[in-house]
Amino acid sequence: MTNPNATIQFLNDWQQAKNGSIERNGRLKIEYDLQRLPHCFTKRHGAEFGEITAYVRFHPRGEVVSGSVVAPVHDRENPPWMIIGHKPTPFEAAVPDDATQAEVWFHNFSEVSGRCDAWDSRFGENYWFEVGGIPARIPTEPVRYRSGALTSPEMVNVLEHSATKINVFPKPTGGGPRQGTDLQTMLKVTSWVRETMFGANAWIDVHIFDSQDIVIHRETLTLPYTGIGSPFPY
Repeated sequence: MTNPNATIQFLNDWQQAKNGSIERNGRLKIEYDLQRLPHCFTKRHGAEFGEITAYVRFHPRGEVVSGSVVAPVHDRENPPWMIIGHKPTPFEAAVPDDATQAEVWFHNFSEVSGRCDAWDSRFGENYWFEVGGIPARIPTEPVRYRSGALTSPEMVNVLEHSATKINVFPKPTGGGPRQGTDLQTMLKVTSWVRETMFGANAWIDVHIFDSQDIVIHRETLTLPYTGIGSPFPY
């Protein structure tokens, strides 16, 4: 059975249309009409500059995911094909298994001779959607951002993360199937961090829960640094 999917269309008449049900462990697709937020697209020497980023915060954990809702239109007649315009492109995100609401807003920006910023956020209240599906499992001590932490995609972005259970019990030396089970959870996190004059550093806070959703271990780990222009794999 495939995961349920929902699409939210943000239309040019400032209306929203939702198709399908937003469900935990499903996928959420956002389609955005550029006419809602054209203010910061700038033309210079035939090229067009600008971006519209969609932000989705899933509650109650507070996780924010983001991505572009525009794609470049290139001038195919004059290589190297400069960007002469933009067109809509969908943004998709996975819905966490403990989500109860999705909060959405958009940021239009460009920086050519100066900085331009415009927002589609329903005058700061943002757009809210209920998340349904199987009952959410919310631990008694849910994982949240540290006190004072700020979401800053231009400084740090998680590119990939996964947690997989693997049986590491050794195979018999003569071949054949394993005769026992030793399950270990393998965590993989890949992130991008902006370089500063002091270099770049990133950490992850790991929380381990038992079957009753009680925290049994928590630890902060440093992600190894792989070099300028490279992500942080762990």
